[in-house]
Amino acid sequence: MTIWIGRIEPSMWFEGAWWQEILPPDVRLAVLSLGVRRLREEDLLRAHEQILEKVEQLDAEGVDVINVGGSPVVTVYGKAGHERLIEEIAARTTRPFVTALQAEIEAIRMVSSGQKILIASPYPIGQTEKRVTVLAEEGMTVLAHDSMDIERNRVIAVLEPLDVAQQAINLAKANPDGDVIYMPCGSLPVTSVIDRIEDATGKPVVTCVQAQVHACLIRAGYNQPIVGYGQLLRGMGRA
Repeated sequence: MTIWIGRIEPSMWFEGAWWQEILPPDVRLAVLSLGVRRLREEDLLRAHEQILEKVEQLDAEGVDVINVGGSPVVTVYGKAGHERLIEEIAARTTRPFVTALQAEIEAIRMVSSGQKILIASPYPIGQTEKRVTVLAEEGMTVLAHDSMDIERNRVIAVLEPLDVAQQAINLAKANPDGDVIYMPCGSLPVTSVIDRIEDATGKPVVTCVQAQVHACLIRAGYNQPIVGYGQLLRGMGRA
């Protein structure tokens, strides 16, 4: 039986390639885009306004689980705004759903008993610092962070995976007390090098796409290990 993930894509630059690389063959995507081009406040606010309409469309299509992508989008109004959004989504669908932030927080807690987080981010510095604030509100400590300072999703999407990996490896080497490496942004081409980063640093890695895949599959009842994309997905089905 095919599992359908209804994905609300933040970027106009489709992140599906990274999803399809990980997803088992019996899991498919139905995607609606919020059209974010640049990681600017006005773009994020415009995208946020569309979320509930997209949720209703996916609910009407009968997907198995709904995923609202884009941590910068779902947290544009802060922690209180994110909690309000969750309540509003729940009022519009009875299907399982998860936001990008929920997925990432769940994943970080699942792979690491410690809470000293290293953030290797492609985002503009201000957006990365917002990730620090969001995690602090969730009771987590960011030990160190590094930003590539890129505003356009299109530029992020065509970065070289080995360069992306090296940023994370360098950050981990400079901060050996870190417990977990968190790599935000669904446009980031990191999927293929998650294992490389974990092997080089000895630390678990949580990426935006990987965390959301995990959260969606768990909610859809899929519980088989997925190998090749880090500790998080290898551990599926153990509980």
